[in-house]
Amino acid sequence: MTIHTETDVKLERFTNTRTGGTVNKMYYPINLNQLIELIQTLKKDNRKFEVLGDMTNVAIASGQLDFDVINMSKYCVSEPTLINNRELVVGAGYKMINLAYWSVKHKLSGLAWMEGIPGTVGAGIFMNAGFLFGQDIQTFLLEVKFLNLDTMQVETLKNADLKFRYRFSVLQEMNVIILEGRFLMNKIPNTFKGNLRYIKQMILLHKYHKRRSRNQPLDLPSAGTTFVPPTPWHVGGMLRELKLVGYSMGGAQISEKSPGFIVGVSNMTGEDYRNLVLFIQERIQDEYNLKLVPEVRMLGFKK
Repeated sequence: MTIHTETDVKLERFTNTRTGGTVNKMYYPINLNQLIELIQTLKKDNRKFEVLGDMTNVAIASGQLDFDVINMSKYCVSEPTLINNRELVVGAGYKMINLAYWSVKHKLSGLAWMEGIPGTVGAGIFMNAGFLFGQDIQTFLLEVKFLNLDTMQVETLKNADLKFRYRFSVLQEMNVIILEGRFLMNKIPNTFKGNLRYIKQMILLHKYHKRRSRNQPLDLPSAGTTFVPPTPWHVGGMLRELKLVGYSMGGAQISEKSPGFIVGVSNMTGEDYRNLVLFIQERIQDEYNLKLVPEVRMLGFKK
């Protein structure tokens, strides 16, 4: 089966930030054979490429970009597989929001918090997506299967070897493409108490949806929270102290609703987003002697 390919793709059509210039080609592999064949061809032709999913957490430079895109949003998106009522195998391209509803529908508890996380399971594993401790990938993931791009072999790492911390996994330091995750689940029994637990999970889905709508600027382009929280400090609080809430550079603005977000208010470009990131980092460094680390991937910019 031929890999679906688009040419002269404007990435601003796909990214949540509505930023990004044009790539020559974007590929949509749907299985492992297609993925391996594609990468071997790109390597043979000395083509640079970036691996992306739903592009919810990226800001990308404008203009003609010097890389192709392997889009994993259609990779193994068939329904998750439950093994022995305990282990859930999920393809990298499956959306986390969809997984939240799927798990509750099939009377599995634990993943309702994913309702508030945009993006795919693969991206979620890569960055240890989540909210609070206990509501994150590292709490439920047993192991991850990935393609090692150096050896072109499929490998597996257990949870303990992934070196999870806030918005980090060791996968970020490796040359890999995530293929699937295996999660440890709790099956809700068909009993009176089990039915109460099921109702509680449904209530949690509604709660997380309302929390996201209430606290996040979902009506504007953004990549979610911009920086890794420098515990115990709070980025939004520091920006309020510095009276920078609402501050803009080009079309990028420090969100008035949630200052931890950078939002697009007037045709924001990737350069606008990046410039505002650099400005915030400089001000926080000067005022608080703290080095902020972006959560958002910024691609295609000149050093």
